[in-house]
Amino acid sequence: MALSDNRIVYGIHSICPYSRTDYLPYGILKVLGGGTLSLSAEYEELFGGSNKFSWATEAKTITSEFTASVKSMPDFLFSLFLGASVSTTAASATGTCGSIANGKGSSCFDASTGIASAGLKSGSTADLKAGHYIVKVVSSTTVDVYVSSDIEFLNGTDISYQDDLLKVTASPLTITTGAAVEIPNTGIELTGGSGTIDLGDAGNTAYFEVAAAHGGISDITIGQSASTFVEHGQICLAQKRSNGDLFEIEIYKAVAAGFPIALEETVFSIPELTVKLQYDSAKDAVAKIRAIKAA
Repeated sequence: MALSDNRIVYGIHSICPYSRTDYLPYGILKVLGGGTLSLSAEYEELFGGSNKFSWATEAKTITSEFTASVKSMPDFLFSLFLGASVSTTAASATGTCGSIANGKGSSCFDASTGIASAGLKSGSTADLKAGHYIVKVVSSTTVDVYVSSDIEFLNGTDISYQDDLLKVTASPLTITTGAAVEIPNTGIELTGGSGTIDLGDAGNTAYFEVAAAHGGISDITIGQSASTFVEHGQICLAQKRSNGDLFEIEIYKAVAAGFPIALEETVFSIPELTVKLQYDSAKDAVAKIRAIKAA
């Protein structure tokens, strides 16, 4: 009888985390740099007399983990690994302007005496520039506007910073009752409240967020007091070999918390994930390997 073909594992194809409650997938990770299942034991060794080597050795606890280099960051990754809360905004061909809120003080944003709203200016959405917009009170009826980044200042009609404090208004904007005033060449307008305008103390602020036309927005909130790191399962597949062989690792009960997000010059961000394997009493195992030999 001839020897059987060697079992050879090559590459990585996908990682699919799934719910332990209903077995449904959270999604799939396919842009991967690699993955490693590691089972590492601690040992108790018995030494005695003049012998430099142990008389007996017993394995104690086993540290079991799966590490992976992930080159994409879908929403579920933040939920599972960072305990994050994710809310989404539907795609918009025109762009979106978030709700305005007060920063310093309580007078800049006010439905009656302050700025009642910030919104898109009809016909000017091509001028939208993404960023965090900060409105600062200059006088009881005027404001200046600052923007957190110039990353989209060339959208539509160009704008530029007026000073090192990131102001984009060359002169203060006047807020009047019930009327809209444009933040020049941004596609955004500020509408005054319904009553007599009094923006309060100079230096008070309000803020809002803007996105130009987009395919959807994910707002990912990390570090909430009620954050949880959900136990889940994982199915990890090696690349299908040229002879048709498949090799799969299923982790029954995984817990994970944390991963780095690197922002480096001209480099893609590649988080390194670590998943700890736990004993699943229902399965009486921590993981299962399924090797499928091609027909």
